[in-house]
Amino acid sequence: MIDSVAVATGGWAERPILDVIDALAAVGVRAVEIGTPPRHFDPLQREGIEAVRERLEQAGIRPVSIHAPFGGYLDLADPNPRHRLAAVGAILETARALQALGGEVVVVHPSDRPRDGAQLDESLGHCIEALAPLVRGCRELGLTLALESPLPHLIGGAPAEFERILASLPGEVAVCLDTSHLWLGGHWDRFVELAAGRGLHLHASDNRGTYDDHLPPGDGVIDWGHVGRSLTAAEFSGWMVLELAGSDGPLEPYVERARASFESLVNGARP
Repeated sequence: MIDSVAVATGGWAERPILDVIDALAAVGVRAVEIGTPPRHFDPLQREGIEAVRERLEQAGIRPVSIHAPFGGYLDLADPNPRHRLAAVGAILETARALQALGGEVVVVHPSDRPRDGAQLDESLGHCIEALAPLVRGCRELGLTLALESPLPHLIGGAPAEFERILASLPGEVAVCLDTSHLWLGGHWDRFVELAAGRGLHLHASDNRGTYDDHLPPGDGVIDWGHVGRSLTAAEFSGWMVLELAGSDGPLEPYVERARASFESLVNGARP
């Protein structure tokens, strides 16, 4: 279990990724999910990709996954077909960057748009249509596409909506369960059920019950014992990625505390 814990670099969006990798290496982190905020890491910059690959190799850190860009004009459910095409292109370029880094899992959001009842059916259709070339692209690159559980107020964030999207995708597409998103909506158990039979990836963070705070596990209201037991029952064997909001203070002690708390809470719940 401990070997399957990674840390998302994107929590430190304002810091260059090379600096974050160095800080994580200093506290013994051995696996990361690469974040793609604009000032953090640009998956279109070939020289930057090579620099990250070399730094990860020197540090002995495995790039297990990448969080594809999303939001704004890069949304798979956008009503504008040009925006959807731009989103697909950006995600495929991100997948190529991960392949160059030697990673495995490309995490995508179904949408970052709030639910609109009048347009919901159409929006879900747009998302399903846009995911098809991403499935093919990741397959050709030898990567796993993982669909992330959205916040409850977003398109795809309700269980029935996510189920409809997932039903359109082949079994090779994995599910990324986000603990904070699902706890806010009260949908954790249902999404674990929906993900049955697919590969699983986990984004782990806590919240205080109102917002997606990205707190270290144990600092909020999530019942991590329940999370651990349900993952055991689902025979979870994927990566558990700590997706934290960057701290104001030094990165190293913050990550050390979050990782120790998470491993204690989740492992302690397992038989």
